[in-house]
Amino acid sequence: MPSQKHDIQNKRPPSSQDPALRTNQLGEEESLYLRQHAQQPVAWRPWRREYIEWAQKHDRPLFISIGYSACHWCHVMARESFEDEEIACLLNENFLPLKVDREEHPEVDTPYILACELVTGRAGWPLTILALPDGRPFFLATYLPKEGHGQRIGLKEVLLHTLKYWRKNRKALENTAQEITKALKNIPFYRPDTFAQGSVLHQAAEELLNAYDREYGGFGIAPKFPLPFRLLFLLRLGQKYHRQELLELVKDNLWRMRFAGIFDQVGLGFHRYAIDRAWRIPHFEKMLYDQALLLYLYSEAASTLDEPFFAQVAREIITYLEEALKGPEGGFFCAESAESQGKEGAFYTWSLEELASLLSEEEFFLAQTYFGLKQEGNFLEEGKGRPNGQNILHPQTTPWRFARQIGREDFAKKLASILSKLKAARQNRPRPPRDEKILTDWNGLLVAGLAKAARALGAARALSLAQETFAYLWEHHRTEDYLFHLHLKKGIEGLLEDYVYLAWGALELYETTRDPSYQRALSWLWERLEALFATPQGLFQQVGRNRRPFLFRVFPIYDGALPSGNGLLAYIFSQTGQKAQARQILSALGGYLKETPSNFPTLLLALLHL
Repeated sequence: MPSQKHDIQNKRPPSSQDPALRTNQLGEEESLYLRQHAQQPVAWRPWRREYIEWAQKHDRPLFISIGYSACHWCHVMARESFEDEEIACLLNENFLPLKVDREEHPEVDTPYILACELVTGRAGWPLTILALPDGRPFFLATYLPKEGHGQRIGLKEVLLHTLKYWRKNRKALENTAQEITKALKNIPFYRPDTFAQGSVLHQAAEELLNAYDREYGGFGIAPKFPLPFRLLFLLRLGQKYHRQELLELVKDNLWRMRFAGIFDQVGLGFHRYAIDRAWRIPHFEKMLYDQALLLYLYSEAASTLDEPFFAQVAREIITYLEEALKGPEGGFFCAESAESQGKEGAFYTWSLEELASLLSEEEFFLAQTYFGLKQEGNFLEEGKGRPNGQNILHPQTTPWRFARQIGREDFAKKLASILSKLKAARQNRPRPPRDEKILTDWNGLLVAGLAKAARALGAARALSLAQETFAYLWEHHRTEDYLFHLHLKKGIEGLLEDYVYLAWGALELYETTRDPSYQRALSWLWERLEALFATPQGLFQQVGRNRRPFLFRVFPIYDGALPSGNGLLAYIFSQTGQKAQARQILSALGGYLKETPSNFPTLLLALLHL
């Protein structure tokens, strides 16, 4: 926050006739995340251009809170601050509070996430922004408690400081916003350079080998994300150049993720990530895109590494998708929350007393030993770092090794009985809230994963699900001219990733079926991508040319939990024989590939196919 001080005249507050004053306007929104905040005393508004215009007309600073329904810390901040009358009064009297579902509006979330990374060195959700009436930010943070303590500042303190500066030293806030916006506009997305293909590929492999945690699997220390595209790159590079150490790394990582707390041992499916080095303690939300990308990875690994168990994992993911996320009319819902009944992991964790009541004495002993269960609990809450009496089902090893250790050949059968009983008991618990948005981009990834499973494993059900999902999106998320991020009723136009991810789904379906209708779909998507998103510099922008970008133009180039739009597009171009287009993107990002190639696995996959 700036430190200069001088007095300026206070602005007149808006009149009672103005549309955005004291009432919360989220109750009629389709977004589950927005509706979850509809009963709060904060006079929230959904993201609309008209509210930005209102704030500019009445000269009110913006308070913008961005999150998503499955986010545990979003709900913690909501309970601590947004349900608090004191905070609500501060916000309602002095700011225009805007609540944004990041999954509904990635084009709003992305610029603020980049700004938060620039200012603080880190970013995540909930994302907390204070901005000038036109949306330019002067303060950004993630989760904030209501009251500050130690080195952590509190939301109340931030709001009071902001009001002080807004009234007495507004120029300092405007200067800060100007500096941040200038830095955003100067982000060097485009970094052309020449490079040697072979050296880039093998440099990336060495970087990943050095970053791999050989004790527990995964990359780095903590938190640990699955990172499917990095593993897919190592798998394909290892095959192409007969590098056995790369193939062994991929196998090791896939085994470790399946027999860990990050995988739901009872209900199947993967949680979003683990907060610890050993994959024991997950962030419990389950995201559609994780299931889609891990389905693709496990399917390919099963067929190319001759690992039948990886095929079982792929089928387990499909089972979870059908049981938990499939929409009744077509398409798949986007997520299940990390918490239920206001508690993180409540649906997924167990006390020893409950387990003893559900299992026979022998089953209880086997479960306690195999899963490392403790009386005080093995679930260390992220915010407190101490056990709370609850246990996560984190296998200590694989069932087969455990069977040998205890001399019980029938352990796998006993484990199946244990998990069946626990699943039946868990059905009686309140399920975590399910976010029933059907997103074009994430469903496009799932089409690709299902089509790959059908082709690699001969899974007929996977193929029918892929075709049904693609048909649903093609009918309900598209007009003659545009693709939509959500269904037509919502009317949020598609971003680059919607077109690219769905193109990948169409490509994988064509590879599996050789049905020419998917080629025709690809042709339509190519035309729209070129017309809406292409630029002379070789990269594709996030927001189409028919829309005004918010704050600045973004070019998605970084792979994270989701593949970058430009990286995956280069890979698809390489797969479909469009080598010139693929090389154009690769050349535009050549400087990054020479510097830290392992950060760009989708570009590396494109290189491999060229």
